[in-house]
Amino acid sequence: MPNIIDRLRNAFARLKQVLTPDGTLMERAVTGGIWATALNVSGRIFQLLTAILLARLLTPEAFGIVAIGMLVIIGLERFSKLGLDEALIYNQESNVDPYLDTAWIMNAVRGLILAALLYFSAPFIARFYNESIVVEILPVMALGPLILGLRNPAILYFRKDLVFHKEFVYDVGGEAAYFVAAFAYALWSPTAWALVMGYLARNVIRTLLSYVLHGYRPGPRFDVERAREMFDYGKWITGASITNYIRNEGDDHFVGWLLAASSLGFYQMAYRLSNAPATEVTHVISSVSFPAYSEIQGDLDRLRPAFYKTVRISSFLAAPMAIGIAMVAPTFVRAVLGEQWMPMVVPMQILAVYGMIRGFVSAYGSVWQATGHPDYLVKLQLVAIVFMAIPIYPATVEYGLTGTAFVITAVYAVIMFPLDTYLAAKSVEADFKRLLLEFVYPLPAAAFMGAAVYWTRHTVSSVPAFVELIILVLVGVVTYAVAVVALDSRINWNILHDIKDIRDMI
Repeated sequence: MPNIIDRLRNAFARLKQVLTPDGTLMERAVTGGIWATALNVSGRIFQLLTAILLARLLTPEAFGIVAIGMLVIIGLERFSKLGLDEALIYNQESNVDPYLDTAWIMNAVRGLILAALLYFSAPFIARFYNESIVVEILPVMALGPLILGLRNPAILYFRKDLVFHKEFVYDVGGEAAYFVAAFAYALWSPTAWALVMGYLARNVIRTLLSYVLHGYRPGPRFDVERAREMFDYGKWITGASITNYIRNEGDDHFVGWLLAASSLGFYQMAYRLSNAPATEVTHVISSVSFPAYSEIQGDLDRLRPAFYKTVRISSFLAAPMAIGIAMVAPTFVRAVLGEQWMPMVVPMQILAVYGMIRGFVSAYGSVWQATGHPDYLVKLQLVAIVFMAIPIYPATVEYGLTGTAFVITAVYAVIMFPLDTYLAAKSVEADFKRLLLEFVYPLPAAAFMGAAVYWTRHTVSSVPAFVELIILVLVGVVTYAVAVVALDSRINWNILHDIKDIRDMI
């Protein structure tokens, strides 16, 4: 009995050591990565549960109506993003408390302005999208930016100091609130208002948690010089936020305007599910790598190997998830969302390729910010916007959502991916060809997995859809693992060595 107790104590001590951010930069980055991964997995579980359950209760049109409101809110937030958190994370001073009161006032004023704009613009937005219910929904949703603008600015320390266990509670707490509020309301009244209530609940809980999780208490003190200093760095973050919004949400606005709210509901659901790997990998990588890279920003000999390893791991994860999603999409939609969502299958499969490439390049933004090139984020987005704007209208008119998805994916794969990769390599003086190889290495294993899943899907098509989905996922995991082990030593990939290093550190 004493031996068992001792073993349990040792296990808990080891677990605490793993999940407490301490030690070298790499150890803290790996620890942060564990928490960031747990954060994203948990957040995605809540989002997936919400989407699945509400997709059974609500119509695609309801999702599309609230999506219109969210597009407007996100657009205003992106166009007014001040980049304060990024500026203070980039600041090499470990203590940035003197800046926090100024940041709090700037965020609060911004939230108030956004709420007013949303309230008074509701009638015009409703006419633009030809959806009268937006007049009722948008003024209520305007409370969201107002509430979130009052949150504790000290939460930036969660990322700056790589203490992701607190950010885990902050983010997942908000997602849990969204899930509970939206589902409870949908059971009582299955309308678009369920999604509105979920959105407001998430912002309320996150604002409250920001004060619970950090002891700093902001006050009404404003420093003009510090505001100017933060904005000087943050201006490129603002520009990147605007151009990123136009590039990533411009197609959503276009679909909502040209087609209908129900089409927007299909398209957004397809995008959300197909880009899950990119969303998860990108968030984890950027959350961990930007603070870590910022600490060694002046030492390219240290930064470059870390960058290679980050890209290698990102590609290793993104390739099988994206190809797997494309292969199981028909089964997944039928089994989980229901027959009413089947029109989204083909766009979802095309967008999975887009998601894979986004996952590949998930570390680029962090490198550009950490090496003093945040302007790349703006300039590259502008290039992408121009190339997407030209063909998107005729493609959507001719082929509907499939045409829209194809344009978005083709522009990113053919034009932006090579350009992004070249500039990323240049910023850390890396070898361009070697960097490209990091993306090529996982593709044979992922292709083998995709072929196995495709064959299995046609072999077991007679079983119930949910059982088929489970079988396909298991086949995909096993075949990819086998292929990785078989290829690693033969093509000088070294991914197994990286996995072992991470495992040893934890």
